[in-house]
Amino acid sequence: MKTTAKTKSSVIVGNLRAWRALATPEDINAGIVWYNEAHQVAQEISTIIGGTVWQGAAVISALSPMNTWEGNKHNAIELAKCWALGGSIGDVSVSTFNANKRKAWEILNNNPKALNQESRKTWSFAKTIELKERAQCVVIDRWHLRACLTRSKTRRDQLGESVGIPQYDRIERLTMNEAAKLGEAPCVYQAIIWCTIKRHWEGGSK
Repeated sequence: MKTTAKTKSSVIVGNLRAWRALATPEDINAGIVWYNEAHQVAQEISTIIGGTVWQGAAVISALSPMNTWEGNKHNAIELAKCWALGGSIGDVSVSTFNANKRKAWEILNNNPKALNQESRKTWSFAKTIELKERAQCVVIDRWHLRACLTRSKTRRDQLGESVGIPQYDRIERLTMNEAAKLGEAPCVYQAIIWCTIKRHWEGGSK
């Protein structure tokens, strides 16, 4: 199995460059607007709960694992509406794990311990939705890890699709360096690669 720990930085960078070179104008346009659209959903949630855009973004991020983007948005808005109306956590079903629903509920309750930088991917996703191009972090999800580890346009390779903090920080640094070379915000670079590899592996978009 390929893992980031066993893969040289030069190979990871080469793989990222290869995927970025495969991006079509449609992939690029989708990557440019992706976090802007996510930010709008976070703003909608902040209005519903009378809170901050960060809270809205964090709720979205907490409910994202193993969820489609449409399901993610729907779940986040419905959970926020339930909370704002004084409902209970059990009143809403979500398309992710119950532990993630509880995390999102705690975020709605403004619990500062519900999401912090120790949860690198979840925190980075929320921070990037909140700040968009100004975010100095990278969302390293399973799709980004796949792009780091292979150039295969199909699902042939056995890949390690989770990382600890040291490897997360290493990949984040490499990705940000590559984005800077192209004059792209880290989130735009990541989103373009995300759109590109997902198009090849699955077809369509999230």
